[in-house]
Amino acid sequence: MNRAPRVLGRDEIDELIVRHEGEYDGITAGLMELESHPGRQLLEGGTLTGRTAERWEIGRRAIALLWGHREAYGAVLDRARTLRGRRGKPQRPELEELSFLLLGQSAELAARDVPIGQRGLLDPAMHVHRMSLGELVADMAPAWSEATAVVEAADAVWTRLVPTLDRVDAGIAAAEAGIAELGGPDTMPEQTAALDGVRRRLETARSLVASDPLALTTGDDRRIGGVDVDALDAELRRVADEVRHLTIVRARFEERVRRLAGVLEELDYQEGDTIRRRAHVLTRISDKRVPEVPLRAAGLRERVTTVSGLGAQGDWVRVSRELSALENDAQGARDRLAATRGHIDAPLARRDELRGLVQSYRAMAARSGHGEEAVLESLYDHAKELLWRAPCELDVAVRVVTRYQEAVIAAQRKDRPDDKGDQR
Repeated sequence: MNRAPRVLGRDEIDELIVRHEGEYDGITAGLMELESHPGRQLLEGGTLTGRTAERWEIGRRAIALLWGHREAYGAVLDRARTLRGRRGKPQRPELEELSFLLLGQSAELAARDVPIGQRGLLDPAMHVHRMSLGELVADMAPAWSEATAVVEAADAVWTRLVPTLDRVDAGIAAAEAGIAELGGPDTMPEQTAALDGVRRRLETARSLVASDPLALTTGDDRRIGGVDVDALDAELRRVADEVRHLTIVRARFEERVRRLAGVLEELDYQEGDTIRRRAHVLTRISDKRVPEVPLRAAGLRERVTTVSGLGAQGDWVRVSRELSALENDAQGARDRLAATRGHIDAPLARRDELRGLVQSYRAMAARSGHGEEAVLESLYDHAKELLWRAPCELDVAVRVVTRYQEAVIAAQRKDRPDDKGDQR
């Protein structure tokens, strides 16, 4: 048996056994915690690549060393406890053996191959390495640091990035569920293709995160390898907004169609009334500028029928497009009809305005004493004849009324000396 640096007393032996038991329990607890660490389990169960594969190979060897050293440590401790338990007062040989176990190079590690280039001709091909318990613990420290560093680094990346990937995945699932509610992928091929593209990029990112997390330790959550997470989010938001919009379109479809039918019914009535109004105006006014009535209600009704069919088929993409266009066109038709009605009514309003103007100037001429003048009476009679005739030639009437106004004003100026001009 190899000898210890010195022979320990019984009390020293008991104290060292207790201390080493605590140390052994601490080593065991640490290794068990490392064994159950989520990062280690993911590394052990994954297919690793790149830098992570290289680091984990080193980490695995470090963990194997830690467990091998623990086993050697425990074997020595078991022998020491067994020997110490034989008698209350150990004899000299027992004290020497216990001292060697607790202080000497009593821990025997698993035999290792000795490379041929590192041994002589008669040297064994296998080498059994021996250490003291203190040397075992010191030799475990760098292996522990290496193993825990790679496990923690990988777990930190997974902890940081996996929720981001899961969030995108959940967004895809929610959008797909919305599309299914709206009739399935065939009814929304563009949005379905967009989601497929997002999923492919997500799988690329997830594969990198799973296989080589140590390539992603920079802390940039918005870019995973070549995958732009912001771009994925933007594409998902776009599809989600479209799905949400079409869901609202479907929910409000019947209400909008009923409202549109009511608008077109009113438009149809207004078109008929405007046609009658135009006919009335043309019996009273001779004016080529009276416009034709635009008739849009019938054509818009046909389009409503088409949109109703699309709704029955569940083609909500086309329903959204066509129904919005219909609503805009219906409003445009109402606005155009209102403008046309204004143009139709304008000549009649102008005629009535001229009638009032003629009567006003006749009263003005009478008050100034020129009511009986032949020229004014002739112009008045001409204007009245034009304005009260049906149909009224409005352009001719405007010219005659203007001449009558000018004649009345000229007659009144003759009565005021200051209006006779410069006599110098």
